[in-house]
Amino acid sequence: MKILLINTNYGGGAAIACRRQHKALLANGYDSSLLVLDKVGYPGEKNVYSIEELVSKKYGVWFFTILKFLNKVNNSFPLFFNKKAYINGPASLFRIDTLDIYRDADIVHFHWVPKIVSYKHVFADKTKTFFWTLHDMNPFTGGNHYTKDFDYSIYDKLLKKNIANKKKYLKGANLTIITPSVWLGDLAENSEVFKGFSVNVIPNCLDLNIFSPKDKIQARKKSNVGESDKKYILFVAEDPNDKRKGMHLLLSALDKIKNKSRICVLIMGKKMENVTFDFPFIQLGFKNKEVDIADCYNAADFFVIPSIEDNLPNTVLESLACGTPVLGFNIGGIPDMVINNESGLLCDINDEQGFIRNIELFVDIDDYTSFSTEARRTVESKFSEEIVIKQLSALYTSKFKKNN
Repeated sequence: MKILLINTNYGGGAAIACRRQHKALLANGYDSSLLVLDKVGYPGEKNVYSIEELVSKKYGVWFFTILKFLNKVNNSFPLFFNKKAYINGPASLFRIDTLDIYRDADIVHFHWVPKIVSYKHVFADKTKTFFWTLHDMNPFTGGNHYTKDFDYSIYDKLLKKNIANKKKYLKGANLTIITPSVWLGDLAENSEVFKGFSVNVIPNCLDLNIFSPKDKIQARKKSNVGESDKKYILFVAEDPNDKRKGMHLLLSALDKIKNKSRICVLIMGKKMENVTFDFPFIQLGFKNKEVDIADCYNAADFFVIPSIEDNLPNTVLESLACGTPVLGFNIGGIPDMVINNESGLLCDINDEQGFIRNIELFVDIDDYTSFSTEARRTVESKFSEEIVIKQLSALYTSKFKKNN
C-alpha cells in the first residue's frame, strides 16, 4: 500500500503529530509519503514533498505564488473586517487531486488540511480510500476550528452554507474518520457532516526514546534554567496569549495560591513582551529540536495545561513520557491521557478553587516518584509508536481490502 499523509503546515501541533505518524510508518516498513503546502527544509526526514515544489515544477514559481495569494484572499474574504474570527471553509483553489503523488497513492490520509483541500473536487472520486485524522472541529463545522475562542454566531449564515456544501460533497465518499480523543470522536460522530461515516479513536504517538525521564539537574543546565529551591512549573503554548490555551486562568490561580514564594514558572513558546508577574518566571522561547523540548519537560517538577478547549495536546503526551506529572482541567482529550491522582491532577474547568488547591498540592509535594512512574507507564501502554501504528495499520488494511 502506498500511503500519502497530507497536512497544510509543516510546523504546529497538528503537523508535529502528522510528521510523527509518518516517521513511525516508515520505521515500521510502510511506504509512506508526506505532502505539505510550502517548501521547507526537511532535515533527516524522508519522503516529504510540498505542493509548492510540485506545482512550481509543472507550471512555474509565479503560477504557484499567484495561486497561493488568490487562495488566501478567497479563503479570508468573508472575515476581511474581523481578524479575530478564524474560519476555513470547504473551498480551495489548489487541486491536489491532480498531483501524481496523490493519484498514485492507494490511501490518502488527511490530517489538518484547511486551505488546500477542495471538497468539491477531492471527494468527487468515490473510489479513492480516504482517512482523515481530525485535530480540531473544523472538518465537521461550518469552518470554525473551536467554539470557545470566539462568538461565531454572527457568521451563522456562512457556517450553515459551508455545512450544507460539505454534506453534499462528502456524500458517498469512501471516507473513514479518525480522532485522537474520545471527546472529538463523540462530537464528530454526532455532527451533521460526518453522520453515517465510521469514526475511530486512535491517539497520536511519539518517540519514547527521545521523550523519556532524564536527570533533572542536567536537564536544567541544558535548558539554562539553573538550580534553586523553587518548584519549576512548565507552561507550553505556541502563543501563550491564545485565550484557548488558558494562560489567564493560570495567572489568576497563581496569584491566589498560598505558597507563591516557592514557585518559578517556565514558559515555552512565543516570548511574551512587556510582562511582569508577581513570581519568578523564565521564558524559554521556541525549541525546535525534540531533544531540547524533552529537556524542558525534564527540567520541570510538573507541567500545567489550563486549556479551556483542546483535542489531544502533544504537550501532555510529551510531559507524561518524560515522567513529568500533569495538572489541568477535565476537558477535551486531556482525561484520555491523564489519570487523576495517579499521573497528574485534574479538576472541573469551572472549579477555580480546585485548580488552586491542585497547584498548591503539587508545589508542596517533595517526592513525585509515584506520579512520574504512572505517567511514563500510561504513555508506554497506550501511546508508543508501535502500539499506535499497529492500530492504524489494522484500520488501513480492513478498509483498503474491503474497497478493493
